[in-house]
Amino acid sequence: MNRVQSGLAYLGGLRPWNGRGGFSLRELIAVLKRLGDPQDRVPAVHIAGTNGKGSVSAAVASILGASGYKVGLNISPHLQKLNERIVIDGFSCTDEFLGEFAYGVKQAAARELVELSFHEAITAIAFLGLYEYGVEWSVIEVGLGGRLDASNVISRPAATAIVTISFDHQVILGDTLGKIAAEKAGIIKRGSPLITGILGKEADSVVSKLAADVPHFKFGRDFDARVVDDSNGGKCIEYWGKEFLGAKNIGFNFKPGLSGIHQAHNLSVAASIGLALGINKDTVKAGIEGVFWPGRLEKVSVSGLNLVLDCAHNPAGIDSFISFLESTGAREIDLTFGVLDTKSWQEMVKKLRPYVKTWRLLKPDSERALPLEQIRQELGVSRIGIRNTDDVRVEVYGDDYERCLRDLMSGSEGPTAFITGSMYMVGRLREMLSIPERPIWSKR
Repeated sequence: MNRVQSGLAYLGGLRPWNGRGGFSLRELIAVLKRLGDPQDRVPAVHIAGTNGKGSVSAAVASILGASGYKVGLNISPHLQKLNERIVIDGFSCTDEFLGEFAYGVKQAAARELVELSFHEAITAIAFLGLYEYGVEWSVIEVGLGGRLDASNVISRPAATAIVTISFDHQVILGDTLGKIAAEKAGIIKRGSPLITGILGKEADSVVSKLAADVPHFKFGRDFDARVVDDSNGGKCIEYWGKEFLGAKNIGFNFKPGLSGIHQAHNLSVAASIGLALGINKDTVKAGIEGVFWPGRLEKVSVSGLNLVLDCAHNPAGIDSFISFLESTGAREIDLTFGVLDTKSWQEMVKKLRPYVKTWRLLKPDSERALPLEQIRQELGVSRIGIRNTDDVRVEVYGDDYERCLRDLMSGSEGPTAFITGSMYMVGRLREMLSIPERPIWSKR
């Protein structure tokens, strides 16, 4: 077995953290120290948030790419393939990249006599691989929370950001927005500017106190964005920033590279990160107009059927999905839906009910998938395949993805069908639909 094969076998055999027994970054820090602390050898932007952090991370990478830099992006989780977690100049890394640097992490962990979790190991692989590959900038998305996330070993980030804060992963992060905010604010580092989006009063109060000693740029105070009419009768986003590193009253309009009204907020956070890094506004604009992010209100056409795929996997994500429906006038939609049992799924279903005429319930490809029978009962349908008193149709497919797709292609009601919920479900469907890979950004 060669190094690449050995590394891939090591990575494939790692177990995720099960949420029990406490957690610490000490073992990961020891492994990275043996590897030469690669996390601190490349300028990095560190991005947290309940929703939107993936979109912002991709947009910041695109802005840096538009500046001509060689850029690495580390995201969590992936949508279809593990390789997506490490992106270089817009493209997912290869199996050879994963295996080679996984082998290095395996050797270092063995010498330190520690066993890393999967998330710790893939994060270490990203830090080591991006440094060895010679990227000039790295953009690092927090996996979960912030304070104790494996990504929070960067000691000197060039900038940090917290995009949004809402309820998710309460068992791990805490049962109040203040507790969740404190965990996410754990990425704040002295001397590094912090950019925050709409956090809400309780969360903003906690973050602001913890950020008292760093330059802090807030949405609504130091920068803002809104959707406006453009000169061609369409829509664009108007951005305004008060002051970034000496540049004052920065304003420009841009056509967003990502769909959804909520992206005005997310992309304004990304723009502000770019400006805080000293990148000029024209390059910032080019970057946020050129970004692509799969599975986020992604519009595709397959065999004549228009589809919208979106990874809205918590109530705040569903709110953004519904805002998109409202903006397009979509009602009585055909929706393929599945969710994990760790999510506030009843609230998600309640929000979606007024918009859905046909529910196609599909089990996410995860051991934490919510039993579909519970969703059916919540919808008040006594038997599958029939309409209830509200004239709503419910089909339950279990894990039969092929039958779901066949029915969707042959019997979808309306001009567009929608797929939303767990990333494990959306990613598998996206792969089965053979949607071609596109670069997330282009280097200039």
